[in-house]
Amino acid sequence: MKVKRNADGLRRNAEKKRQETFEKVDKAIRKLVKEKKAITFNAVAEAASVSKAWLYKEPDVKERISQLRDQSSVKGKTPRAVSASEASLRKLTVTLKARIKRLEAENIDLRRQNEVFGSYVLKNRELSSKILELERYTQKLKTNTHLGEENLDTSNELKALGVKLNSTLIKLIASTPSGILETATQALKQAQKTGAIHNPGGFLYKAITDCWRPNEAIKGNQDMGEFNQWWSWAYSEGIAIASQQTEQGLMILDTKEEWISFSEIIKRHPLPTKH
Repeated sequence: MKVKRNADGLRRNAEKKRQETFEKVDKAIRKLVKEKKAITFNAVAEAASVSKAWLYKEPDVKERISQLRDQSSVKGKTPRAVSASEASLRKLTVTLKARIKRLEAENIDLRRQNEVFGSYVLKNRELSSKILELERYTQKLKTNTHLGEENLDTSNELKALGVKLNSTLIKLIASTPSGILETATQALKQAQKTGAIHNPGGFLYKAITDCWRPNEAIKGNQDMGEFNQWWSWAYSEGIAIASQQTEQGLMILDTKEEWISFSEIIKRHPLPTKH
C-alpha cells in the first residue's frame, strides 16, 4: 500500500510540473504575439525557459508553434493571418484549460481516496486498542476467578468437599501459604467426619483466617468416642462451630466465636441422656 501511495505521489508531482510548463509556454507565446515578435521554437523556448526538446515532445504545443511560425513568416501579413494566430492561441488555451480541469478532478478523486484510507487506518488503530484492552480485561478476569494451574488440584479437592469457590474465597486461597491452606482443608475434612457442615465454604474461610488445625489424638482422660458423640450433637444444635487440639488441650469454638476447653463446654452443654 505504501509503494502505491508513493507512486501516486510521484505521478501527481510530474503531472503538476508538466501543467506548469504548459502555462509558461502559453504565457510566452502570448507575450511574443503581443510584442509582434516572430514565433519560432527557439523564441518560445527562450521566453518560457524550457528546452526545445520538450516543445517538440508535446504534440499540441508543437502543432501550435508550427502554425504560428508559418503564419508569422508570411510577408505582408493580412488581418486574417493575425486572426488565425489569435485563433490558434485560443485553441491552445482551451486545450490547456481542459487539461487543468481534468487534473483537478483527478486530484479531488485522490484526496477522497486518501480520506477513505485514512479512516481505515484510524479504525484499525481503534480496533487494535480495543483488542489490547480486552486482552488485559480477560487476563484480569482469569486472575480474579481462577486459582491458577498450580492450585488446580486444590480447587478440585475443595469442590469435592462441597466448597463453593466464590471470588472472596478464591482471592483468600490464592494469597494463603500452602501450609496454612492444607491445614485448614484437613480441619474441614475432620469436621465433616464428626458432623454435617452446612456451609463448607464459610468453615474453610474461618479455618484459613483463624489458622484452625485438625484435631490431634485426644489424650488423657478425654475419650474420643465421648467427644465424637458430643460433637455430633453440639454441632447439630448450633452449640459448637469447630474444634482444635492445642497445647492447652482440646478447644471448642462456640457460636460466639470464643474458644472454650472441651471439659468446660461439656459442663455448660452436657450431652442429653437417653431415657
